[in-house]
Amino acid sequence: MKRSIIFLLAVLVCMTAIARKPGYADYKPLSAFGGDTVAYLDHNWGYRTMAVNFDEPLQEFFDRFELPIRSVEFTCVNGYVLASVRFYIIPCDLVAKMEKERAGLLDKYSLFSMFVFPWEVENREDLPDYETIHRSIPELKEKGPVLLPWKEEYKAVIGRYLVQNVQFNWNENDESAEL
Repeated sequence: MKRSIIFLLAVLVCMTAIARKPGYADYKPLSAFGGDTVAYLDHNWGYRTMAVNFDEPLQEFFDRFELPIRSVEFTCVNGYVLASVRFYIIPCDLVAKMEKERAGLLDKYSLFSMFVFPWEVENREDLPDYETIHRSIPELKEKGPVLLPWKEEYKAVIGRYLVQNVQFNWNENDESAEL
């Protein structure tokens, strides 16, 4: 009987810890912010929610993200691994224009996922390699970033990979503009 009570308490403690996991335990839909996309992004993926999706598949992010992804920037390093992905809620041409004019405001329109890893990783050597992803995204560069219009098919290509963090880096003290 004593073992059963201890076991039930252990299960309860574990479930409470899982429920209090940062980020998605406190996820709020866009409707909760009255259409304020910056508040939505900041609450769910801002500085207060660092390590959201830690070692979870990127698909978890896709399942919750309510804004339309319009463009994406893939960055490979060392010629063999996809290291990061930046999702924009604005089209590629506007991203390029803003990069030239005022790159600081670009953070307001993007979410950044860092260090994407395979779903069932046994060691950190098994990273999403350039060759594998290049088969599905031929525009991918071996080194450096490439900005592309978003395609829903990309979810299937990168959704299974684990991500270390998804974050929104815009500072509310920066120049503000409505999305």
